[in-house]
Amino acid sequence: MLELTDDLRIGHPVIDTDHQRLIDIINEFNDHSASINNEKLMHETLKALLSYGREHFAREEKIQRECMYPYQNMHFHEHKALLEQVQDIARAYFVTKSRPLNEKSISELNEFLKTWLIGHVKKFDTNLREWVAPSNECPEPDGEQKLFRLPSSDMAALVIDDDATSRALLVKLLNVMGASVVLEASDAIEGLQLAFSDPVPDIIITDLNMEPMDGFSVVGAIRASQKNYISCIPVIIFSATDDNDLMAKSMAIGATGALKKPFNPRDLSKFLFQVLKNRSGKL
Repeated sequence: MLELTDDLRIGHPVIDTDHQRLIDIINEFNDHSASINNEKLMHETLKALLSYGREHFAREEKIQRECMYPYQNMHFHEHKALLEQVQDIARAYFVTKSRPLNEKSISELNEFLKTWLIGHVKKFDTNLREWVAPSNECPEPDGEQKLFRLPSSDMAALVIDDDATSRALLVKLLNVMGASVVLEASDAIEGLQLAFSDPVPDIIITDLNMEPMDGFSVVGAIRASQKNYISCIPVIIFSATDDNDLMAKSMAIGATGALKKPFNPRDLSKFLFQVLKNRSGKL
């Protein structure tokens, strides 16, 4: 009987409750693996797993946006791959029937469930602890939040936003964080012209809803560049709405992160610091 042990706990009540549900699914599968027919057990387990995955991943990705988790893109694609695996397994057994339902199929599904729990929850989700658990940090004496500094003093940033107030706040934040150059543009066309010019930005922050080109277009243009030093630039999308479908699309087309306005300066500075630190380690 599996349990939600401390090494699997994240420290966020919603995520931990969801992970307990996954453990319940695994335990129910193991409890009934010898008592009911293979077809019924496989069908009910895969159906429960697909429903759980869709609901849990949507909730977890929303929490990641709220806490400005810097590994959103990696996590999104891991979630996508897990759901595709469940769908492929279900298709093989119940649609194309290319794989027989027998004791071996039960064993294979059991291994997949363990991989999900150990390979995903323990390997990926536990990295969330630092970001989602309640902070015990004391506030600054003057009431102001201490911002994270950029990993290097020679980093350039590009802010693309048609809202002058939002743009000014981001520019100010990046300057305080120690950016050597902060470029700004009021629309995507101007922003992309700057992105493909000197100095090449180390990070791009773009609003989602802009005319005539939106933030998706910015991400698409950057990722489509034939120049590797352009195509690998971290691109963060900001939106005034937290629509799961829009945010999922942001991840699917290659955004590094999808965040909701308004933002907490310290949280955003921590997010940007980690994103740029990760990038520096890969260059």
